[in-house]
Amino acid sequence: MDGRLVPEVPIRLMVQARQIFCYAMAARRGWHPGGAALVETAFASMRRDYHHRDGAEGWVFAVHRDGTVADTRRDFYAHAFVLLAVASYVLVTRRSDALALADETLAYLDKAMRAPAGGYLDVVPPTGSGRSQNPHMHLFEGLLWLWSASGEPRYLARAGEIADLFVGKFFQPAHGVVIEHFDADLKPAPGTRGKIVEPGHHFEWAWLLKRFEQASGRTLANVPEALFDHADRYGYAESGLIFDEVLVDGSPHTTTHRLWPMTEAIKANVAMAAAGRAREEAQARAAALADRLASRFLTPAGGWVDRLDAAGGPATDFMPASSLYHLLGAIDELAGYAGLRTARELVN
Repeated sequence: MDGRLVPEVPIRLMVQARQIFCYAMAARRGWHPGGAALVETAFASMRRDYHHRDGAEGWVFAVHRDGTVADTRRDFYAHAFVLLAVASYVLVTRRSDALALADETLAYLDKAMRAPAGGYLDVVPPTGSGRSQNPHMHLFEGLLWLWSASGEPRYLARAGEIADLFVGKFFQPAHGVVIEHFDADLKPAPGTRGKIVEPGHHFEWAWLLKRFEQASGRTLANVPEALFDHADRYGYAESGLIFDEVLVDGSPHTTTHRLWPMTEAIKANVAMAAAGRAREEAQARAAALADRLASRFLTPAGGWVDRLDAAGGPATDFMPASSLYHLLGAIDELAGYAGLRTARELVN
């Protein structure tokens, strides 16, 4: 928690891609004078260390600190974040030739990871442990950022395919939820596992789907609102922190509290306010969440506590770099929405 490196931990592709997103945001927002240079360096090292590193197509999952390959899996979640990194790089450098790397990555997903029942496998080689909605959400995110960075209609069209998959398979209209775990045919996983809902992902999907509606001109039949309402109704503990997991009926399931659901709730409330839905209430909730995030999860030295226990005490002794992507994303949404004082306070 004092900022020193944790030794002997492999370096994951996903984290490198997220850091590129963070550096790019810092450059675009004027938060760090060296942000653009960090984007260039980090993007080059990501390609060097992970792309085709074992001689095969796609991106390896992790490398050791000496640069040798630690894990050759092809992970869908990590590949989705490569797309976000490419979009971030293009937004800062205006080097549209980098889009070829995104197109190659998408072609690899289509060739090696597309599943017969729709969407993509979680990992190659497959493990037989079922399938998840979460990496599809981040593919959706990466495609929306690629569209924002390039204006190329093909990325928005592919985002539309993921939106259709979400509405047709992942979203459970009877309860207004997206569950986390599915079988190979995208049916809910058996038992309790197929009833688990993460309020943080509800907020994150609501934010992304509202962005898609604005970009595409499509209306998704109040699906974002249903997700938001379920998380808003059942996702909060009495302390105002957000449960890590509930069940489809809203009952608490995992009562610890991660940092990132707080940031996604901020983003979702900003999106709802921007869309004019209960504007004043959503503005107030976003500001209150930001205050709670700062007081409960952020440290005076500029760090963060990633997880709190059910009683609200620290439940981790290390600070994962991956959380910075969530933090800066929330600050960016606050900074982009006029009238919310909390963005400046969080940056400071």
